[in-house]
Amino acid sequence: MRESPAPSPESGRKTHRLRIFIVITLIILTVQGWFGDTVNIFIAPPGTNSTVPFSAIISTIENYGFFLVWHAFEGLLLVFLSIALVVASFRWSRARSVRILSLLGMLMIVSAAIGGLSFVLSGFNAGGSSAQMGGSFIGSYAFYFMEIYYTK
Repeated sequence: MRESPAPSPESGRKTHRLRIFIVITLIILTVQGWFGDTVNIFIAPPGTNSTVPFSAIISTIENYGFFLVWHAFEGLLLVFLSIALVVASFRWSRARSVRILSLLGMLMIVSAAIGGLSFVLSGFNAGGSSAQMGGSFIGSYAFYFMEIYYTK
């Protein structure tokens, strides 16, 4: 019976770095979820029946104050972090499961961002877009936790 070779110390360091990167992403996702719920429940106006032109998206976000600005900033940061995490998972892990889960986590974050943009553009009326944000948030959370599991 052949024994599998022991992983190199460099391989262990890369896996450790990848796990830390995933945990940081999960922490930011958690804060993003809290701010998103705060905005959705306490800040977003109920049923304004007006849409927002795309050219006014930034000013609309600014008009609703700190919580929505922070939520939008964090969302954009998470899009970039998820892309960087995909790159890191391809560089630091040979496991196909880790790479696929990283890609799926990124797709969920992009989906949440699209839902958020659509929700703001709808004048905070598109319940489906709000559900897309929430569902995609849960999906990304799940995929990143699975990715941590497979990096062991």
